[in-house]
Amino acid sequence: MFRKLFITGIAFLSALPAFANTTKFDARQAATAQDKPVALRLMSDGQFATFLQRLDAELLRSELHLKKMDLKSLTSDLQAKQDLQRSFTQCLESLDNTRDEIQKLSEKQTLKLDLFLLIDLNELARNLDALDEVLVNPASSSGASSAQKSLGYAREVLNMDGALASEISTFQHHFIAFTGIVDASLDQPEADASQPPTQK
Repeated sequence: MFRKLFITGIAFLSALPAFANTTKFDARQAATAQDKPVALRLMSDGQFATFLQRLDAELLRSELHLKKMDLKSLTSDLQAKQDLQRSFTQCLESLDNTRDEIQKLSEKQTLKLDLFLLIDLNELARNLDALDEVLVNPASSSGASSAQKSLGYAREVLNMDGALASEISTFQHHFIAFTGIVDASLDQPEADASQPPTQK
């Protein structure tokens, strides 16, 4: 019973949006979305390996883009500089953690490692979202030139965020399907044990 509740809880948490700023839809869009059930699809071993390689390459590109950003030139305000640096550092740490989990999963797929990657992906998405908010904040820039540069950086971060959202969605569907298969396989011995022994 506890195992089923745990897996249901994980599935529910993984379905929550990763972003602090969620988009509001009108009633017609919500009705259309309800008419289209989400297809949960478990990736094959080959598909999963390809997915992890693509995700890792995308995260590496994002990391390189972030490291090229000259955040120190955006503002002379000490507090704004500290906020930018803190948010920037959190993004880089999240990228490293996520890439570490991808490496572990590429060696062996387990439900535990899948969950850790999902947590890291959601954490990275939140950190990118937070960095984007700091970059679009007028206090982050000093002067028109700095403001323009800051908005350009914000667009880059937003693009990273959007690309990551698509990958998170794909992985969530795989993860929920995987939990269903694991749960079914764990239930199998219980079903066999509940059957009365055959008489000789």
